[in-house]
Amino acid sequence: MHGVTFALTENLSPTTSEKQIECWIHANKVCRHNIIFTLSNELFDVYCPYKESKEIWDNMILSYTAEDVGKQKFIIEKFYRWEMTEDVEVKVQINEYHKLLEDLKSENITLPEEFVAELLIEKLPPSCNDYKQQLKHKHKHKQLSLKELITRIIIEKINRKEVMNANKREFTTRANLIEENAKRGMGFRHNSRFRNHAMPKSNNSRNNVMPINHAMPKFNNPTFKKKGNCCYVCGKLGHYAHQCRHQKGRHKNHAQSHVNLVKADEIIVAIVSQANIVTNMTE
Repeated sequence: MHGVTFALTENLSPTTSEKQIECWIHANKVCRHNIIFTLSNELFDVYCPYKESKEIWDNMILSYTAEDVGKQKFIIEKFYRWEMTEDVEVKVQINEYHKLLEDLKSENITLPEEFVAELLIEKLPPSCNDYKQQLKHKHKHKQLSLKELITRIIIEKINRKEVMNANKREFTTRANLIEENAKRGMGFRHNSRFRNHAMPKSNNSRNNVMPINHAMPKFNNPTFKKKGNCCYVCGKLGHYAHQCRHQKGRHKNHAQSHVNLVKADEIIVAIVSQANIVTNMTE
């Protein structure tokens, strides 16, 4: 294409000589054919109606240069918004971070290594806040390279994962132990009840001893001690209701007994009087 590229930057002028016009027509034809036949089928249908190579070239530069600018903005925004998460493997996320850096380099955007390393510390998930502060204060006077920082982050993530798995295993073991003890206690309770009701009694006093149930303690209903010899008629102690003198139906019998006692006294008094009189007459 040497000697024909001027057709991509210069238009045909009416003041040019016939020789220059022939050179331009030849250069335009060569450039147009080379551009058209290197395009895809979709772009060929778009640019085939154009007759001048300069017009095709200018439109392509305008379209794809603007697309490159949009791509650059998209890469910068993606790098700015990228964060590390807990649900993705740390090595996979480190590879994503490296890819974003390479995309920036392809757009002629090169960041200092110190800036990239410090930015990766800030991209750590919220669960690593303590480790993040440790990295900042421990290496305050010595700047870590990106490679060293990535190695430390991977080791820290592996240690955290092992501790988490150990805690899960311990929790599962405790849960199984509690469940097993509960089932064992229910079995003891069932067996003791079965032995209490199904075991035949023997004449030997040793065999008559009831088995002790270690599974579940039994609590009997509370009992209240009754007051001894308490009368519910008068509420006093020392006698029962049928002995109470305040009970209905007992006043009549009590009065008759008292009358009989009085009559007996009168008879005795009369006899004594007669004895005294006889004694006086003898004298």
